[in-house]
Amino acid sequence: MSEGLGSRFLKGSLWMVAMRWSIRFMGLASMAVVARLLVPADFGIFAIATTFIGLISALTEIGSDLAIIRHPDPQPRHYDTAWTFNVLMHALSALLIALSSGLAVHVYKDPRYAGLLYALALSMLLSGFNNIGIADFRRTMQFNKDFNYNVIVQLAGVAATIVSAYLLRSFWALVVGVLSRSLTGVLLSYAMHPYRPSFSFRARKEMFNFSFWTMFRSIAFFTAGKGNRLILAAFYPPSVIGFYAITGEFAGMAVYELLNPIGRALLPSLAAMQGEKGWDAGNIRKIFNGTATLAMGIGVGLSALATPAMTLVYGAKFASAGPMLAIMALVAAVSGFGQPVGQFLIILDKNRELAILYALQGMLMLFATWALSASGADIFAIVWAKLGVEFLALFRLFYLLRYIENVNWKDMIASWVRPVFAAASMYGIIMMLLRNLAWASPGLQLAICIPVGAIAYSLSLLLLWHLMRKPAGIEEEILQRFGRNASA
Repeated sequence: MSEGLGSRFLKGSLWMVAMRWSIRFMGLASMAVVARLLVPADFGIFAIATTFIGLISALTEIGSDLAIIRHPDPQPRHYDTAWTFNVLMHALSALLIALSSGLAVHVYKDPRYAGLLYALALSMLLSGFNNIGIADFRRTMQFNKDFNYNVIVQLAGVAATIVSAYLLRSFWALVVGVLSRSLTGVLLSYAMHPYRPSFSFRARKEMFNFSFWTMFRSIAFFTAGKGNRLILAAFYPPSVIGFYAITGEFAGMAVYELLNPIGRALLPSLAAMQGEKGWDAGNIRKIFNGTATLAMGIGVGLSALATPAMTLVYGAKFASAGPMLAIMALVAAVSGFGQPVGQFLIILDKNRELAILYALQGMLMLFATWALSASGADIFAIVWAKLGVEFLALFRLFYLLRYIENVNWKDMIASWVRPVFAAASMYGIIMMLLRNLAWASPGLQLAICIPVGAIAYSLSLLLLWHLMRKPAGIEEEILQRFGRNASA
């Protein structure tokens, strides 16, 4: 093995994180424009519609691209079968979305859901024809091509959304953006990859075993994360759902725009290392520590700066959602701890175990949402319950560790200690700064607090790392790279 797993995935991950965040800032800038043209109720209606779509999409999710990525030697029959399943499942999803429009209008007593769901059904149908060949970008670790594809698709959606928001001044601007992304994604996938798939079921048996539990896991994961919005919409007005959806998306974006690129780099790296003895001896600890460090740094930092962040990005009419974002950011941070576990279990073909445990988390969240909503609880009670369920889900990680060699629960906790304590110190410093900057604008508050918080977090991590006698972790990896670059 010429290069350690930790180095391989860290190199690709850092590059992708930097690139994705440059594009994400463009997305935030566009949202800053759109949010000032629309009202919270627009986002609420759109959030409920997309939740319907998310549930139906999860019901038909088979993970064909992951099946290609994890396959040691995929052949044309595997690509064709995966593409065929994608087309059929997306067509089924589109049909179910269109059929659910009447149910949505009846349950939520709002005729606007009919046309909205029909349009989003068309988007679902289009996306099913994406060229399966682009899965090679991740399988062969060509992260530049993978990112270029996603960047162009996102930019097409952003441009369409902004223009439509100026012209339409309604939630239909968000729909136009979704349709633009779907159409661009299909066209670009064939322009960027020479493979031309055809309808085939030749590899259906070897694909289906993996796909069934991937589908089940997708349903469970969606239910745990967003499924409760369908219940909330029956008890709370669209404006409240808009705040709930926006803060959840904002927090998830902040944390997972860092962690998702790591996952995209980690999965093919893990797949490439299958069968090599001893590859996980030191690398797994670094991976757990690295993801926890990023999740806590971004999540806790955003929690401290929630109100000025909401005000700056979405405008004054969304400032009252700052306290909600503060809790949602902690939810995202805690959820981020388990990101690498899922990647390991996918490679180890433990989709069934992962899916069942996500299902338990989802059922608990749905029950808590229904019980609190039916009792007339404030929306903040739902948000706090979401954080509580996420903490309980950490026990899932300890259970799943038994499938990963050379790592136990003590290793996991040890990899979390430094990020947790460093984030707590950063939070205290930021809150103290904000109290003294009450006079400043949201932009100035963020301009001062973000770099100070980042420095405080970094110094706290290094101090704890030295006090703990320099255990394996992201600090060691980064210092080694700085040392190599300095000596070059």
